[in-house]
Amino acid sequence: MSLSESQEQILDAAMSCISRDGIDGASMRSVAKEADVSLGLLSYHFDGKEDLIQAAFQLATDRVFDVAVAAIDPDDGAAEQVRAFVLGAFHDDFLADDYLSMRIVLWAIARTDPTIAEVEEALYLRYTDRLAGLIAASDPELSVAAARARATDVVVTQNGLWLNWARHHDTGDLERGLRLCERLALGDVNAQ
Repeated sequence: MSLSESQEQILDAAMSCISRDGIDGASMRSVAKEADVSLGLLSYHFDGKEDLIQAAFQLATDRVFDVAVAAIDPDDGAAEQVRAFVLGAFHDDFLADDYLSMRIVLWAIARTDPTIAEVEEALYLRYTDRLAGLIAASDPELSVAAARARATDVVVTQNGLWLNWARHHDTGDLERGLRLCERLALGDVNAQ
């Protein structure tokens, strides 16, 4: 998604409002105030609250994917690229309480709002597909279905890690969980 500086500022404010006040509290007026822009400017960029919320969630999901991809060093070996991608999704920005609150709201709204469900599903598919490709590159004898299954196992585990971190902030649990994700991705589930 290509955004102007004003649009990104507004969407960051929308994410802050969603994290702090939930969807109901993220009115056009409260987002304009949080972004320090006029309601007219906000309305110029976004047709309404639904459009604004969808764009905010889209930006949040794009950021997770982009940071995970940016963590990959093309000069590294295939297994190291898998590790970098898995760990990239756990950048400090995505472990912040505001981000995690917004992510939990996204998951909840995706259950009842088809437009938001599409945004969340697109991230899931894009992330899982990229991870499956990296896994397949790390083990050329692995079938496409097996690489996809490993990627899905990693994503399921990562989602649990985000929820656990949001609740407990236990660094040991997070580190152990991330090592498990690496082992799942690389097919080394018996290693400690």
